[in-house]
Amino acid sequence: MVRLKNIPLITLSFMLILSSCKEDTIPIELFGNISGIVLDADDNTPIIGASVTTSPPTNAIVTDNSGKFEYLNIAVGSYTITISKNNYVKNAVSVQVNDGETTSPIILLNKSTSNNNPPDEPSNPFPEENATDQSVSLNFAWTANDADVNDTLWFDVYLYESNDPVQTKIASDIIDTTILVENLKYNTTYFWQVTAKDGEATTNSNTWSFTTIAAPDNPFLVASRQDGNYEIYSSDTSNYSTIRLTNNSNRDWYPRLSPNKSKIAFISDKDVNPQIFTMNTDGSDIFRVTNIPVAGYHNIGIGFSWSPDGGQLVYPNYDKLYKINQSGAGLTPIATAPPNRHFRETDWSAATDKIVALTIGENPFDSEIYLMNSNGSDLTLFFQNLPGSMEYPSFSVDGKSIMFTRDVSGFESQDGRQLDSHIFIVSINGSDTTDVSINKPAGTNDLQPRFSPNGANIIFVNTSNVLGSAAGIWIMTVNGTDRRKIINNAIMPDWN
Repeated sequence: MVRLKNIPLITLSFMLILSSCKEDTIPIELFGNISGIVLDADDNTPIIGASVTTSPPTNAIVTDNSGKFEYLNIAVGSYTITISKNNYVKNAVSVQVNDGETTSPIILLNKSTSNNNPPDEPSNPFPEENATDQSVSLNFAWTANDADVNDTLWFDVYLYESNDPVQTKIASDIIDTTILVENLKYNTTYFWQVTAKDGEATTNSNTWSFTTIAAPDNPFLVASRQDGNYEIYSSDTSNYSTIRLTNNSNRDWYPRLSPNKSKIAFISDKDVNPQIFTMNTDGSDIFRVTNIPVAGYHNIGIGFSWSPDGGQLVYPNYDKLYKINQSGAGLTPIATAPPNRHFRETDWSAATDKIVALTIGENPFDSEIYLMNSNGSDLTLFFQNLPGSMEYPSFSVDGKSIMFTRDVSGFESQDGRQLDSHIFIVSINGSDTTDVSINKPAGTNDLQPRFSPNGANIIFVNTSNVLGSAAGIWIMTVNGTDRRKIINNAIMPDWN
């Protein structure tokens, strides 16, 4: 269904709380057919070119040279079929479509005794037939006339994608010959049609097609809360090119672009437990990768990372760290956390083929950072547990440094609250540590940092340390200078 308004990024709470989930029931879809014929009530001759519509809506079609019409593979249920034809009285009948069966109504039309002229065929469409590079927000327009100057015309407008032949009625009984349609998909071919009605007769337009523009190459991926759920968006530094990539009734977040920029991996709990999914960069072709969930102490379904070649993913499940192929095959445990600890967050360096992993104990502030080889061997403590929470370790582009966050206040709370989280960069040999949150406002936390692809900048989240506060995406240099907000009300950023 096409929505008639853009979807902005809206306010979200930074405190990420797992909501209770229930098993989804998969509905069983049943289909049947309608194969009917329209006849003249006086002499039972076929009526050619009669307009046929249904309620609930399917397609607006016309009868063929034998007076016949068909609706194939439509959902079972009750339908009202409405038939109209110039110089005939409109007729409507109710039919029942049953699973695997064909309903064959015979519908009779009486000749009209009035002098009504049917509406002219709607014409002069905008967007015009075969138009290309059309905006995803369009004012559809058309011309319609009626020889009976005192008649009022009403219009129904239908729209569908090229890969989905079932029409969607996006407007019903409107008087204007324009309608604003927003949130069309990028790089998609659409078909549309207008039905004109004067109260006695109905006339269908031709079916026109157009193709929308290619999606903008937005530089950022984020998660934002929409209608109570987190969804994934691509964005630039304005709301004008923000694109919603997921749209589920459950939570989708933690987007990570593959090294070859062909896929986005993300976490979704639409199948109850947090699992890794992939999709194309335009949000299409969603595929579930994992069956063993992303889980553990204080793990809200985050912490996986791509292999340098984009062929595998590494992710935490309690005290185990797993590798899995992008295809979902080849699940292999590669490392076991120290006793009484779980893996939580990971990153995989393309430069050194090393993995950095955060482990956590039963308390949310009991955090340590480890290094290992990409096969899980040589697990080595890199940063031991310190007062205050440590989170989000990641490698620099050259693999010579590791970035992470730490609450320097030393505050330790069972609810996970932090008071003064800073971003640090430390060399891989541990020789120097730099605090780059030098210009962070008091009373806020810097969280979830990621290096830019060229290594010159850091993208991160800043939010008030009051639980439930809105969060925004910021950017700064690796030295902590030129700090500025770029996206409102979003979390979990990544570079596209």
